[in-house]
Amino acid sequence: MPAPALPLPLPPAPVVKTPPAPPPEPAPSPTGARRVAMRAYHPTTRPEPDTGTSLVTFTLLLTAPAVLAAAALRPRSRSAARGGRRG
Repeated sequence: MPAPALPLPLPPAPVVKTPPAPPPEPAPSPTGARRVAMRAYHPTTRPEPDTGTSLVTFTLLLTAPAVLAAAALRPRSRSAARGGRRG
């Protein structure tokens, strides 16, 4: 029985040269800028109504009593219940 034939090496791939890229087109020159009409500032005809308490004041009035109550009513440590430090 004859020995199997070895595969033949492939021929080298042909070299393909790409043409150089064309130079970039110059940016179009800007046309005249359009003017935009600015609207005149007109204050409101009636004054803004006072809504009452500011948000900061309302928040402080709401949370301060709760924080103080939590500090006053928090449980004490065991050492404080027995008379504090012994010395």
